[in-house]
Amino acid sequence: MALTGRRLEVDRIATLAVLPRESAMVVVGDPGSGRSSVLDAVADRVSLPVVRVGVNGSESRWPLAGVTSLFTALDDPRATAHIAHLLQAGGATSGLAAAHDFLEAVQTLTLPPTVVLIDDLDRMDRESQELIAFLAGRLAGTALRLVATVRTVPSDGPLTALPVLRLEPLAADVSLALARSMAPEGANDGVLAILAAATGGNPGALREQFDMLSTAQLTGTEPLVLPLRPTATTEAIAALTLDVVEGAADTDTDDAGRGLDVLARLSLVPVARTTGWDRDAVDDLVDAGLVVVRGQTVTVRDPLLRSALYWRMSARTRRTLHRELAAASAEADPRAAAWHRSFVDDVPDVVALLDAAAGYVADGAPHAAVALAERALHVGSGGEDERTALLAVTEALFAQRQLGLAARYLTAMRPFRRGSDEVRRLRVLYSVQYLRGETVHADELLVPVDAEAPEAPATAGLLAMVASFRAETWDLEQARDLLARVEQLGPVITPHTAEIAGAVQCLVAALDGSLPADTELYDGLSTARLMAMSDPALLLVAHALSLAERYRSARRVFALVVARGQDTEAVWVEGARYLSAENELRSGNFRQALRAIDAWEAGSALSAQRLREPSRAVAVAWRHFAEGRSLEALEVVDRCLALRSTVLLWGTTARLHALRGRVLLLDGRVDEAVTALEAADAVGRSLRNPTVLRHLGDLVEGYVRLGRIDDARNATARLAADHHARPSRWGALVLARSLALVADDATRETARRRALELFQPHDSQYERARTFAALSAVGTDAERPRLGAAAAAAYEAAGLRRPLATPAPTAAMPAFGVPTSLRSGPVLSAPVPGSPRSAPDASVVLTQLTAEERAVVQKVTEGYRNREIASSLFMSQRTVELRLTQIYRKVGARSRSHLVALLT
Repeated sequence: MALTGRRLEVDRIATLAVLPRESAMVVVGDPGSGRSSVLDAVADRVSLPVVRVGVNGSESRWPLAGVTSLFTALDDPRATAHIAHLLQAGGATSGLAAAHDFLEAVQTLTLPPTVVLIDDLDRMDRESQELIAFLAGRLAGTALRLVATVRTVPSDGPLTALPVLRLEPLAADVSLALARSMAPEGANDGVLAILAAATGGNPGALREQFDMLSTAQLTGTEPLVLPLRPTATTEAIAALTLDVVEGAADTDTDDAGRGLDVLARLSLVPVARTTGWDRDAVDDLVDAGLVVVRGQTVTVRDPLLRSALYWRMSARTRRTLHRELAAASAEADPRAAAWHRSFVDDVPDVVALLDAAAGYVADGAPHAAVALAERALHVGSGGEDERTALLAVTEALFAQRQLGLAARYLTAMRPFRRGSDEVRRLRVLYSVQYLRGETVHADELLVPVDAEAPEAPATAGLLAMVASFRAETWDLEQARDLLARVEQLGPVITPHTAEIAGAVQCLVAALDGSLPADTELYDGLSTARLMAMSDPALLLVAHALSLAERYRSARRVFALVVARGQDTEAVWVEGARYLSAENELRSGNFRQALRAIDAWEAGSALSAQRLREPSRAVAVAWRHFAEGRSLEALEVVDRCLALRSTVLLWGTTARLHALRGRVLLLDGRVDEAVTALEAADAVGRSLRNPTVLRHLGDLVEGYVRLGRIDDARNATARLAADHHARPSRWGALVLARSLALVADDATRETARRRALELFQPHDSQYERARTFAALSAVGTDAERPRLGAAAAAAYEAAGLRRPLATPAPTAAMPAFGVPTSLRSGPVLSAPVPGSPRSAPDASVVLTQLTAEERAVVQKVTEGYRNREIASSLFMSQRTVELRLTQIYRKVGARSRSHLVALLT
């Protein structure tokens, strides 16, 4: 299984192998944090010889057992003699003298540059730890790069002077990705999100939980018991933490004992209000890093510690404490009181428990809400009132963009008998399915709606909402049918439903290429009119404007949604950020698009639950592509295309294939690019507005570069027909480029000149670059340098961090006007002069650099930014900037992207 979530740590350790000097590092991590897996990844990553030293804990009572293991692993003929000498002198030689003897022994070995990886150094005998620590600080002349893992570094221990890399708990999204890779087929994604959070980002604890939980719990048909029952890793982490606390108790027995009692009581509740608790003890626990106080609430920081403390108490003790805490918190903390009473009352008040859970969601404490909701499922009867309360929790989770958790509780919810509640359930269900990138079948809406029924107004709103989903996935006929059904319910629809239906009509018109002018929309898109609209309606209108190439207007409307701040639910703010990024991508402003994508990622709610959403896949792939990381972009797209849920969404599938083809085309893999673009064309053929999918221009270029001129002309004819039926600025620019590419000898010069002259200053710099690059591929030898340089400059202006240029053809390119019934394979081509492909060979460039500069260059080519390079190479950011300046001067690079181009 591939290592998940430790890329930066592995990179920092692997850097030791490329540095010109010997060095050492101590990797510190809790039990289960993946110390051994990190060393495995490093061993696979580095090019130097690797020596692994395992530690047998049972040998820790034998002096120098660890040193003998090290010498044995080094596999030098003289190592045996050194082992014998050290063992004989061990008792008679003083500590410093023995350390110098050991250092001299290592220096006399004739070793090539070697990476030594010692796992669990702190389990070695004390003498070996001291000698290896002494060696690690004096590695010059040994040719060794030494890396050792430990659980802790005591302040008075021998390792304190060495550089330390700490393995922090995995981030929430990484932990969820790891849970998905471990989970059996059919596991509920929301349950996996709960497990990822409840194990505190510890891979070992997460793995052990999968062995303890039942299949029914993993699939969501049975509730989880929270806090989770402790595993071996949980107990080990708790023991390390409590050893520190109990050590402090020796100096102040009364205060420490009171603190431990408060900590044990806090482990009984997911989150509590600070009112009524011993504030001195709480403050001491905060200072010790054991609890967290946010505003007026307090909670145990580490869920694994809470789990261990909770289950160490007997059931009788827990129930007694729950009874005491329920009485103490009845007035000051009614939510916590509802939780405590559920363990004490013979018939727990499940509705009160779920009402408290909904309150926790609104307050931004989803982990507490999950604990209460799982408890409610565990002790409840599943009655209608309980399911209604659970539906309120689900709605609150959806509003906070906790899609995985919302889906988990929808799974546990049966349909309602009351029509109004069932419409609410379907509204959340369809919304979650759509935003998670799943197919929204909405079979329940096939039943005709009685306008006299009490739930008719709510059902009309549901029809309008699903119509928007159908439009977003390019099912325009179904969207129109649903809007027609909404109109039939005209007398009973609410103003909000009418507003949504009108916005959906704008979106359908934009997709069909017939959106009215801005002056005809909402009082000329006046601010007063727009501010009176709901957030979802504004997003639909803004997206319609973006699809209609009115990027400035769309940018303004998206900004209105974000500017509302706390008045806007998180789900709509995140939608505005994502669609705003897509708007910048469509406009060709990659620099602004990257900023928008970063803002979306940074401000989104629990990004871990969005990993499988096609919207995120497209945004992340575009970011990789714009930053010159084509392989990463393709990996993201391919992973998303492999999902069954994506395949069922034909609009999404077409977009992903089109993006894949574009990346491959600009990466010079023309055959593969055409295959992907033909797939996009086949899937999206029914959508006749060419500006939506934007693949035909790429397909024409791919055909031309493969010598398939007849196919290129057929695709150009389709583009021309669609453009004339639904004219757009993008269509005009790309059609002109396509006509220039397929023109015959008589019209080629005129077509090329028109393709270039058509561009205006406000047009997309990206499309301008594409035109220059494509024309350079069919231009003369004298024209290619100028066109290639212009393409590179336009790519830079568009914000691409690595200029991308189209390879030029060789004489093997078929002449225009010659029949090409036989389709040729990919044509090997020479680089365009003036483009990155005309750069000197990478090996020549690298020979001009020092080892340290080569390490910096390696990180630059991998897409690292200066701050990340500084962290991974143990430099200051200012040093990185100085090194890059020196590198640019040595190799003649004009910019960062030009440097990358010189090496690719």
